[in-house]
Amino acid sequence: MRLEPLCRISMRYVDASWHMPYTSRGEDDEALGFGHGDGTVSGEIEGKLVWANYPRRRQDGVWTPNLRGMIRATDGNDLLLSMHGQSIEERAAGQRRAIVARVELTTEAEPYRWLNTCFLVGEGEIDEERQVSWLDTYVCLNEQAQGPPALGAEAPERFRQQGAGAP
Repeated sequence: MRLEPLCRISMRYVDASWHMPYTSRGEDDEALGFGHGDGTVSGEIEGKLVWANYPRRRQDGVWTPNLRGMIRATDGNDLLLSMHGQSIEERAAGQRRAIVARVELTTEAEPYRWLNTCFLVGEGEIDEERQVSWLDTYVCLNEQAQGPPALGAEAPERFRQQGAGAP
C-alpha cells in the first residue's frame, strides 16, 4: 500500500458540551460530548469546512471521534466529510492528543468524484486547551491489485495505483 498526501484539515470548536453521565467523575470514566465548529482544508482540496462531532470517551481514556461535515471548496463545489478514529492523550504533552482516523469524502462534483471510491486515512493532533485540531489526510493506494477500480471516476495521475499486483 502506498499513501499519497491529499490535504490538511484544520478545525476549531465553536461550541461544545462534555458529559460523564454514568459515573462518579473518576479518571477511568466513560464520557460523551457534542460540539460543532468550522475550519479550513488545504492541499489538493482547498476550502472551508463546517462540522459537528459526537464523540465517546472510553473507560481507558481514548476518545473516539464521530464527525460529520461539509467542505465548500474554493471552486464552489461541496464535499461531504465523515471521520471516525481514536484520539489518545500524549505523554508529557499537556492537553494534547494524537489522533488517527478513517476519513471518507463523498461528492457529486465532477472534479472530486474520484474520491468517492478512495480509502482515506489521517493523522494529526488535538490541542484541547485551545479547542483546535489538524489532520493530515492521505489516499491509500492498493499496490497489490492488478488493475484500477472498475467503478468511479478516474483519479488524477499521482493518485492512481501502479498496478504491480501480487506475485
